[in-house]
Amino acid sequence: MNIKISLAGDLGSGKSTVGKILAEEYGAQLYSTGTIQRKIATEMGMTTLQLNQYMETHPEIDGKIDDGLRALEKEPLDLIIDSRMAWHFVPSSFSVYMMADAYISAERIMNAGRESEPFASVEEAVRSVSDRRKSEMLRYSHLYGVNIKDMENYVYVIDTSYVDPQTVADHISAHYKLFAAGKTFDRYEICPARLLPCGKEEGEPSVFEKEGFWYIGGGEGEIARRIAQGEKLISCKRAEECDTSLCTPDRVRAWEEKTGVKLAKTPFTR
Repeated sequence: MNIKISLAGDLGSGKSTVGKILAEEYGAQLYSTGTIQRKIATEMGMTTLQLNQYMETHPEIDGKIDDGLRALEKEPLDLIIDSRMAWHFVPSSFSVYMMADAYISAERIMNAGRESEPFASVEEAVRSVSDRRKSEMLRYSHLYGVNIKDMENYVYVIDTSYVDPQTVADHISAHYKLFAAGKTFDRYEICPARLLPCGKEEGEPSVFEKEGFWYIGGGEGEIARRIAQGEKLISCKRAEECDTSLCTPDRVRAWEEKTGVKLAKTPFTR
């Protein structure tokens, strides 16, 4: 059976870098729609945001890119596919969503120095990334009736905010091998610095997302134990959304004291 791993995710989450690491590890071909889009943007004298907005009314560009993706499903090749829509068009692939904090994503994009993504400041990059993501979500919803930000579309979701690309690639590879062997695993792996206390002490680790924040729905005791063991990523199931007012400044301070983790961002520090 051919290896097919598809990488979707937030802009600046490290898909290009991690894709190259995985392609080298597996001796696979790397197929990147992001590279194709950036090339089109440069040829048309546009930024990537401008191209995305242009594509909202010019679906022929998406059609050309997506036709290439569809063909990969039947290709007898080992492939690492860096694409927002590969999970949809290559359904046999091990579909991964790589997420990252918005400011970290923006810094990574600025540091990449791409011609099609010129920004004067991190704040400008954050705004542009947000606008570009909204444009993509609108376009894919209109064209295909899908929500690319619905994490349940993906087999595995990994937070790349505070871990290096090699570690991310190692975790993706380990979970791909479990997937290929027909074994089960928790869908999410989240960095401790993004986990807000909100749920029950007991139970299995579980999380839910609201307005860009990741809240613990259950298993706070087990999560604290894993943090104490030095785990850089905490494996979790998806929790039902609960009352986020339970996450108070006092509870956050108590959690930080208990775990030794300084939370990167909270609803009280925006």
